[in-house]
Amino acid sequence: FNPMFKKENQHCLCTVLVVCPLISIMKEQTDYLSELGFSATYIGKDGKESDSIKRGEYDFLFSSPEAVVGNPEWRAMLLGPAGERVRLIVIDEAHTVLHWGESDDYDEPFRQWYGKLGELRSLIECPILLLTATANSSARKKLQQKFCMKNCHEIIDNPERENIKLFLKKIKSTTPQDETFFFLIKLLKDKKELCPRFIIFCTSINACGQLVTTLRLNLKEEIRHVQMYHSKTPELIKEDIKLDLDDPNGDIRVLVATSAAGMGVNFKGVYHVINYGPPKDMDAFVQQFGRAGRDGKTSMALLLFNGRQCQKLDSDMKNYITNTDKCRRECLLNAYNSKPSPCVKHLCCDICDKLCNCNNNCSDFQHPYFEFVLSDVSTSSDESDCFDFEDLTI
Repeated sequence: FNPMFKKENQHCLCTVLVVCPLISIMKEQTDYLSELGFSATYIGKDGKESDSIKRGEYDFLFSSPEAVVGNPEWRAMLLGPAGERVRLIVIDEAHTVLHWGESDDYDEPFRQWYGKLGELRSLIECPILLLTATANSSARKKLQQKFCMKNCHEIIDNPERENIKLFLKKIKSTTPQDETFFFLIKLLKDKKELCPRFIIFCTSINACGQLVTTLRLNLKEEIRHVQMYHSKTPELIKEDIKLDLDDPNGDIRVLVATSAAGMGVNFKGVYHVINYGPPKDMDAFVQQFGRAGRDGKTSMALLLFNGRQCQKLDSDMKNYITNTDKCRRECLLNAYNSKPSPCVKHLCCDICDKLCNCNNNCSDFQHPYFEFVLSDVSTSSDESDCFDFEDLTI
């Protein structure tokens, strides 16, 4: 790729502008590109680099939407020499344009400038590339409209993660949190630093705080193995968490997180992901449980939820959590017009597990949650905690 950017003893010929949601991703990618011999930086890294950025002296320039569209200084830059050198715009984690940039009947946009990224097309005349691991056909159509991408080329891959076994359990809304996570408390007390690594995704920062408080009240010195990660976590702490999780034998064994930990971060040695409450849509769900088994090893993803956590779900997510007899992998991939690959039943999902008759250590692939359940948690048809899915707001 180097000839695209430089000639011998010459300055940068063109620039790729990459829009990213998180500074942690920008730092990781610029470090990687620098190792390959490219010049790369991101807006906000160092005030000393501002002039060289404006002169267009970098092969790769990373930015947030807030900077490149929302900040008048950097927006004006795109109308000068630096903008003239931009030959490609890349929107990384493009699904965030829809998830974070749009408002609904209940909430303002989480990051409003994501919803205005389409303005880049009027500032710079060049091709645009949207990248995401999770976007169904409806999301792809919306993104094409937002970025005026007529007659664009789509490269679509099956989002299936064959090495992750899927589990689902609906619990009573009255079940205390320390009972719901009794299995994890026991694992931490018994195994301490040898406890398997878990990432627990919560639907909000408040939910993260409540769960960490519950764990803190039930653990003593073992609480040092629990950490929290969300959009408000200071960058230095995020870096410490990433460094610890880069080591399979690191001190952190349980990470309680929001979707901020579901993008662009390859945590090592994580083979268990729990969603505590369903995400609003299937794209977010796939993105989050996909943090497990990044090295291809057999992993487990458990969706734990109660009826009170099921508001404002899209139709695909509702279909997934109400399904009681169909292969979960098949149900999930229906949202992407894809089919699951052939799979050993006891490695597929908890529904297919019941149909497995291979007698090949099937019990070895049971989720630890089901080994330590304290109370009689409900199934999705439990009348004591029922709710009408027809009344849910999509």
